[in-house]
Amino acid sequence: MHADHFDITIDASRSLLHVTMRGHWMTEPVERYEQAVGVAVAGMLSAGCRRGNLLALVDARKLNTQSQNVIAEFKARMHREGLLPRRLATVLSSTLSKRQVERIAILNQRLFVDESDALSWLLSEEVET
Repeated sequence: MHADHFDITIDASRSLLHVTMRGHWMTEPVERYEQAVGVAVAGMLSAGCRRGNLLALVDARKLNTQSQNVIAEFKARMHREGLLPRRLATVLSSTLSKRQVERIAILNQRLFVDESDALSWLLSEEVET
């Protein structure tokens, strides 16, 4: 799925949701994003992925710094049962972005500066703590 502020692709064979985020968001793109993730997750589940095994790779290197309202809206919408992956790897390019993501982070999330490192961690057999 392609939208102005994000792209979402799925790889059901690896239970992987790949998201690219960009630009400056208002609350409307957050709502569209939540809906798009829900559709993508439903598609993965119908393709045979198990809910507890979903992995997500989010490339936020082109995402601008967001307002407090957008951060709060994003956290409220995305911290719902069914949308949270088993592992979430977020690729970032700035310290300020890292601080914003840390405020909405989930327990099984790690932050990276390199997409290949993020993907390696997602697909590894490393035991989660």
